[in-house]
Amino acid sequence: MARPREFDEADALGKAMQVFWSKGYEGAGISDLLEAMKIARGSLYKAFGDKKGLFLAALKQYETSCIEPGLQLLNDKNIPNGAHRIQALLETVVAVVEDDNDRRGCFLCNTAVDQAPHDPEISKICQDMMGKMVQGFYCALKDADEHKDLDEETLQKKAMGLNIAYNGLRVMVKAGYASEDVRKTINTILAEFDLLA
Repeated sequence: MARPREFDEADALGKAMQVFWSKGYEGAGISDLLEAMKIARGSLYKAFGDKKGLFLAALKQYETSCIEPGLQLLNDKNIPNGAHRIQALLETVVAVVEDDNDRRGCFLCNTAVDQAPHDPEISKICQDMMGKMVQGFYCALKDADEHKDLDEETLQKKAMGLNIAYNGLRVMVKAGYASEDVRKTINTILAEFDLLA
């Protein structure tokens, strides 16, 4: 009979995600991860296989804790006008700076730049997660009062453009732009995509 885990795997994984998010894959040493997770080296390897396995699990955790809530917002039919949903999502980028002084950017964006070019598995995961965001923007655009008459192809192109703009906002935050500059950029994005409601 297998022995039960001697630690809370979900809690340890959340802590590992924070380390990878702050330091990146290369910058996060095993000792940093073990200290944050409060587990022994053997427990890490037994639960996750190796550092990459832990990183992939942390990336999945990020999808669950950060990407999925964004998708829920973009698909929230309780906000009838999709333009309002898009605006609300873009404004979360400023909120993390103003509320929490969090300038780590987006873990997914960071991974796409840092690891995806060197690792086909990570590249596919990043593309899949970004594809989900594009579909989220597409669903919101379909419900935007300003875009009711647009054809499918145009909506898909706009959705891809919005995802690129959203990722750009996350990079601005990481680069240290003042929150008022990020807000101005959000207003510009909304105007350029005809989403000012």
